[in-house]
Amino acid sequence: MKAIPSVLFASLAVFGVTTSSAVKPDDMAKLINDRACVGCDLAGANLYSYDLQGADLSNANLAETAFQGSNLGFATLTNANLEQANLALVKLNGADLRGAKLAKASLYSADLAGADLTGADLSNANLEGANLRGAILEGANLQKANLLRARMAGATLTDAKFDGARMPDGQEFKVGGNASTLQQPAQRPLSR
Repeated sequence: MKAIPSVLFASLAVFGVTTSSAVKPDDMAKLINDRACVGCDLAGANLYSYDLQGADLSNANLAETAFQGSNLGFATLTNANLEQANLALVKLNGADLRGAKLAKASLYSADLAGADLTGADLSNANLEGANLRGAILEGANLQKANLLRARMAGATLTDAKFDGARMPDGQEFKVGGNASTLQQPAQRPLSR
């Protein structure tokens, strides 16, 4: 009876996945096999450099999960808990992160181009060097977030909260400041 969990764990190791003791092996297998794990509990899992493009992880508990270098492009992460997750260098282009909890997450140099972050909580998140071009940040909470060198051309910032955030130019956003100054024109391709 004890051989089954050992075999499952060994098969997960082949895929470069390690788990914390709290991660349910069934949830991990479901994600790997189906690229869908709605409402799963994968908190604390290590999914370094994993291809999860288009995966459905809506309502999943992914707190403190390490996705560094993974591809989550066009993934569905609506209402997912990604608090304190390591999303450094992760491809999240076109991802659906509406209502996601990303407080204190590391999104260092992450690619969030065209991602929908409507109503997401990015308070105290590290977005240094992140690509937010064309991202939808409508109603997002970016209070005390680090946006140093973030690229935000064409991002939708309606009703986003930036109080205390470190802005792309290194300045701190003042309480009650005007976020419309962040609206950068979309860059046009060079004509030949």
